[in-house]
Amino acid sequence: MIILPAGRRVAGARPFLVGMFVDALGSGLYVPLTLLFIHHVTGLPMTTVGLGVTAAAMVGLAANPVAGALIDRFDARRVLMATYVLRAVGFAAYPLVDGFAALVAVAAVVAVGDRAYYPAAGSYLSVLAQGADRDKLYALMATARNVAFGLGGLLSAGAVSLAGGAGFTLIAALDAASFVVATGFLIVSGRRASVETPPRQSKGYREVFADRPFLGLVAAEQAFTLTHMILPVALPVYAVTVLGAPAWLMGLLYTLNTALVAAGQLMVRRRQRDARRTHAMALAGVILIAACALYAATALLPAGPARVGGLVVATLVLTLGELMHTTPSWALTAATAPPELRGRYLAIHQQTWAFAAVIAPGGFSALLGAEPSLLWVTLAVLLVLACLALLHLAHRLPPHAVAAPEA
Repeated sequence: MIILPAGRRVAGARPFLVGMFVDALGSGLYVPLTLLFIHHVTGLPMTTVGLGVTAAAMVGLAANPVAGALIDRFDARRVLMATYVLRAVGFAAYPLVDGFAALVAVAAVVAVGDRAYYPAAGSYLSVLAQGADRDKLYALMATARNVAFGLGGLLSAGAVSLAGGAGFTLIAALDAASFVVATGFLIVSGRRASVETPPRQSKGYREVFADRPFLGLVAAEQAFTLTHMILPVALPVYAVTVLGAPAWLMGLLYTLNTALVAAGQLMVRRRQRDARRTHAMALAGVILIAACALYAATALLPAGPARVGGLVVATLVLTLGELMHTTPSWALTAATAPPELRGRYLAIHQQTWAFAAVIAPGGFSALLGAEPSLLWVTLAVLLVLACLALLHLAHRLPPHAVAAPEA
């Protein structure tokens, strides 16, 4: 059992978190090398791999709403187990791919598992714990996943450097194994926990889309998820091509961000425990606006060490904003959702990340190409609107969802 403040215990939480750590460790093995990994394992040309992965990602977009309906119809743990099984099968099948159609089929299986994982994991966690315990578990989940992603990236680099091309096949096998192990831990978690079974009901997405305050929360969340795309999507282009920063700096900034998120999530959560969740998110938005301003101001610094220092400072502020946003965002959404529709609510909330992944590459590139400062101004304006919306929603969302979680 996981022991939380005041001696409370959350049955089933420990095996769930361990399984989730193993899952993230496996994901960390291939995410940094996705296209290169598939190219080496399948032997297909890189252009074919790119088209196949794009097609599979489009299929994956539909996974969130479908997963939400399945979660509400059955239960979150079963759907979460299915996401592990899908990805285990997908990675075991990658070495057998010999053409474009097979690539799309296997990559789509993995993409569906990846996208459906998040609403399923969030829904299962939300029935394991309530109130402050739930917030603590969300923080623990974020911490563990970041640590596991970082370790997975290091193991991936080691496998490729030591085994060469064979290292990619080894990564495929380890990925498949990691999801099998995660499934086992999830089975143990279900045996230890008393998880509510959602009542059979005829409600569907119509009820979700009729909840206007929740839709306002989703709209505000979209500004935050777009801002989370700064580090992986916008910053490499802005720093290297616009500011002339060295390419190696991107790896350093990514590592710094990952390490600080892993180390700081629980500490930040403790600082937020007396704050209303809407207000905690709004404050995170103010910090992210400051990060956008610092990134824009870095262009005014002299080229060389000064700009490198400016990018580091801006990234530190960005990381703080991300830390402050993550736990209250997940917890607010889970608490807003009626239990019988929690899967659908979390699926729509999670879809903001899917849309951000589609919008950010082209949209950010277009803004940077037209005028670099436009990107930072656009994100800052979106965040201002999101912060104002959150303060307004504090009086429209369910009071128990907005209120500071009971210690």
